[in-house]
Amino acid sequence: MSPTPAYDALVAHHRQLHHLEHAQAILTWDRLTQMPKAAAPARAQAQAAFALVMKQAQDEPRLDQWMATAEGESLAGDAAINLALMNRAICLERALPPSLVQRRELATSAAMQAWGRARQDNDWAAFVPAWVAVVDVMREVADRTGEALELSRMDALLERQEPGLRMSWLQPLFDRVMLWLPPLLARTLSRQEQAPAAVEPVGPFPMSAQRALCEQLMRRLGFNFDAGRLDVAVHPFTGGVPEDVRLTTRFDESNPLTALASTLHETGHACYQQHLPVEWLGQPLAGPHSASLHEGQALTFERQLAAIPGFWRALSPLLREHFGDQPAFAADNLLRLTQRVRPGRVRVGADALTYPLHIVLRLQVEQALIDGAIEVADVPALWSERMAALLGVAPGDSFAEGPLQDPHWVQGMFGYFPSYLLGAMVAAQNMATMRRENADFDDRIEQGDWSVVSQWLKSRVWQQGARRNLDDAMHHATGSVLSDAALRQQLESGHDNQH
Repeated sequence: MSPTPAYDALVAHHRQLHHLEHAQAILTWDRLTQMPKAAAPARAQAQAAFALVMKQAQDEPRLDQWMATAEGESLAGDAAINLALMNRAICLERALPPSLVQRRELATSAAMQAWGRARQDNDWAAFVPAWVAVVDVMREVADRTGEALELSRMDALLERQEPGLRMSWLQPLFDRVMLWLPPLLARTLSRQEQAPAAVEPVGPFPMSAQRALCEQLMRRLGFNFDAGRLDVAVHPFTGGVPEDVRLTTRFDESNPLTALASTLHETGHACYQQHLPVEWLGQPLAGPHSASLHEGQALTFERQLAAIPGFWRALSPLLREHFGDQPAFAADNLLRLTQRVRPGRVRVGADALTYPLHIVLRLQVEQALIDGAIEVADVPALWSERMAALLGVAPGDSFAEGPLQDPHWVQGMFGYFPSYLLGAMVAAQNMATMRRENADFDDRIEQGDWSVVSQWLKSRVWQQGARRNLDDAMHHATGSVLSDAALRQQLESGHDNQH
């Protein structure tokens, strides 16, 4: 007989939840990539019903008994950590009643369909009612979570994305970034005016050739196509589960670098998912439980690897192989194209210097919206005012380049955006450590041996699962807790040297 029967029952319970989450994740991927438009209402009802089934499974009546008994059993090491993570998950799940979980699923499913139509038609007014329903639900999620954990609305939503993250820590960190980033941006733009203009790629670039190149890139970075696939979506994302990872990109036949950037980003997410600790899959310990660590893996590939000149010297021949020779594919020109700084309205196409400003903007808007300082109807005005103040960019006529550009809030993912800037810090700190520990790092990158990145991340981050919170995870990986120092050093040295 097992010496830990109560813990074993909890393990079996979480394994069953993982199976249910697997099914729901694939349903969501299908809804966003393959589902016929007319099927949307029925799918929303089906996924809401399934969310209720999952909620009922989470509310297993014997959980309290199992947990109380398990806390007295002889658990050590990873099992003890797993039990603590189970307890956290139970607290978060119990904060929300089944009716609220079902309402959230219905509201977000309907809003995603309305979002797609509103982007296409540039019709903000048609989208507002669907988003009001999501905001109402997420304010209630924040209130109920906050009541359970004694947190403010914003801190409660941050907790659901990043364990332990609080505005009292986050705001001073972002304020510190705002002290050095705007002067660096101004200095870089001034220098860039004197630099030679980059040569633009001349298309068209067939989608089939772009896809072949992206898949080649993914394989080199360590993605396993036997346990995942690449598809196309309006907004690139990574979904599925570790055993079956579904990532998406989008193709622009006038410029292959758009798909390359989004594929690099999503492959970082996907490789992290595929390399979580296999022996703990289905348990909270497997992770991931940190949105910032997740974004850090994506940005290590997209922002850090792609900022190394040798990366483009290795990729230049592949571009010529797939699309033919042209001046734009010279390695030094590719570096200029991908590292140039151009303040704009769209986050996903932003350069490394202006990207953090997009995140600061979104945090300011979502905090005001969740706290009730503004309502949905007020978002476009605040968005435009903050866009002008932070990026110096005038509002455009397209809502798809404004508050309709991202699906996160539409899906109820309030509190997630800070993870992108924290993830940029994670990525820079990871890369600085990799280069310090591998004397031949740049040579290997130029030779096309990008496994030096994947293997380091696999050992230091991916296979660690959810054993540590963000600061402890970064200390384990790099020897230091998370800060903006490595990001600042990388951006200042890279842009000062290049321009």
